[in-house]
Amino acid sequence: MKRPFRLDRPFELCAALAAAFALAGCGGPGGRLDEARELALGGHYRAALLETRTLLFALPDSKADDATEAARRGALKLAGDLCAVHLDDASCAAQEYRKLVQRFPTSAEALEARERLGDLYARLDDPRDALEAWRDQVAAAPDRKGADEAELKIARTLVAQSRHEEARAAVAELISRWPDSPLVPRAQLIAASTWHLEGRTADAALAYDKVAAAWPRTAFEAEALFEKGNCLAELGEDARAIQAFTGALVRHESPELVQFAIERAQRRLDLARSVKPGNVAEVFDRGLARAQRHRE
Repeated sequence: MKRPFRLDRPFELCAALAAAFALAGCGGPGGRLDEARELALGGHYRAALLETRTLLFALPDSKADDATEAARRGALKLAGDLCAVHLDDASCAAQEYRKLVQRFPTSAEALEARERLGDLYARLDDPRDALEAWRDQVAAAPDRKGADEAELKIARTLVAQSRHEEARAAVAELISRWPDSPLVPRAQLIAASTWHLEGRTADAALAYDKVAAAWPRTAFEAEALFEKGNCLAELGEDARAIQAFTGALVRHESPELVQFAIERAQRRLDLARSVKPGNVAEVFDRGLARAQRHRE
């Protein structure tokens, strides 16, 4: 609630009177909002933000007539857009959008504001409010474009916080609500990674194998096979790891990385194979004798 001005505070009285006269002189709140928009269109973003905030200051806190409320709604949206898009002020934008969502939760402007709030809080390194904003976006308009992406951002943020079980639940929610979303394979890869991060390497290998099987002949298959190979290598199953790496090689975005993994696994296999007693040539092939000579 606004603190009421008093006659013994001249500055507050002058500011309120100035705002009231400004509104009266330019066709009311709607006219003042139009002026702010004209300033924004002309590239005068800070002046437009000042005009918008002056308008909001002059409006009563209590619910007013439809025209006044429409002006308030438009002013909050304009202020948020100016801060987010033109002034690169994430804190300012989040503040204005939050006010808009709280006062006009079902409006079209609030739906657009919700689509930006989560990313703004993420920029501010505030994962708690980012998660809340993305969840609010999904709950408010699950059929609106971008809701599946918000759910994926929820999953990624939960992984970053080591909340792996919740991340898998978010992925399951995404797949259940938007089974045809192009983000499904990426979400499945994120879910598979949580098993690896928990140290459950065998479970991770199985999860990656399922992703690879679900998306054959795609980049997602290649990524899943590569990660499966890494899991198998950690488990000491280098022969199977090489098989997985080889399957990933053609379509992986970093084939040189895959090739390096293959060569490394192959070296481990070579070092692990048995040699005949006294067979110096095989020992040299494996590099063991060279290493011994180097130590000497």
